[in-house]
Amino acid sequence: MIRLYSDAAVNGDPGQAGIGLLILFDYKDQEQHSIPLEGEKWDNHLAEFHALLEGLRLLILEGNNNQMTFCYTDSQILAEAIEKSYVKDSDFNSYLQKILVLMEEFPYISVQWIPNRENRGADNLARQALRRIKKT
Repeated sequence: MIRLYSDAAVNGDPGQAGIGLLILFDYKDQEQHSIPLEGEKWDNHLAEFHALLEGLRLLILEGNNNQMTFCYTDSQILAEAIEKSYVKDSDFNSYLQKILVLMEEFPYISVQWIPNRENRGADNLARQALRRIKKT
């Protein structure tokens, strides 16, 4: 079983952004990814979609898409968009469609909303990525 926690941090609206991915494997091993995003076009919602997309890509690239996977996000918009397979905003729709295609690569996958306080690991990683952008 894999648990993927994803989050984004944005400076401005739109602005620079970083994403954080915390991946737990059967509660034994973990990976942490703190990834600065290029450009200054990011709003928080778009960066949240990008974070989950990158998390799924990473799991597939590493061959970790062959078991039950639970994805957690503190973005209600993202979780609801996936549940409904629909989002109004065309900027988000392209990300949603890519996410839905990648989700088909997993035997069982779910995306659930969690409160911010339960997503602190991914949040800290996203903030670290944003700090690295601001230093350059």
